[in-house]
Amino acid sequence: MAKVTIPPNIGKVKVAMTLGNKWTVWNGKQGQHEFVIILNDRKQAEEVARQINSKEHDGEITFDATPKNRG
Repeated sequence: MAKVTIPPNIGKVKVAMTLGNKWTVWNGKQGQHEFVIILNDRKQAEEVARQINSKEHDGEITFDATPKNRG
């Protein structure tokens, strides 16, 4: 299980696909205020984004970060 601290003024996050077919939860900013969580699949990324956007966290979010067996 991975635990990530969520900044208090992160704004709204969205799900995006990055290089290497990795799904990310991203706040749309670049530089110092950028917030990114890299996840293994879209379903998990959408669930994490929903929890962050609806404020269903206490400053931290926990999710399963183990790679899925694709074979």
